[in-house]
Amino acid sequence: MNILTVNNLCKTYIIKSRSNNVLQNINFEMKEGEFVSIMGPSGSGKSTLLYTVSGMDEPTSGEVTFNGKKLSSLSRKQLMDLRLREMGFIFQQMYI
Repeated sequence: MNILTVNNLCKTYIIKSRSNNVLQNINFEMKEGEFVSIMGPSGSGKSTLLYTVSGMDEPTSGEVTFNGKKLSSLSRKQLMDLRLREMGFIFQQMYI
């Protein structure tokens, strides 16, 4: 069973009237028990990907399904509960 499915995920930021396509048509699946590394140079979209697949940031387009739940269909409270009870997240910087 897939614990995480990402379909055609895109994230675009508009900064000073310019589009910055950070994520473009990302597709992948993770099965329960798999270990995955996300690697790339600074500015390549690793953190944006993690924020988007966790529901902390909304995608511009595409769909994220975690543990059978489409993140786009969940309320803000449901997303918070999902992250609290079903996801593990280690930030690269300490947030106090």
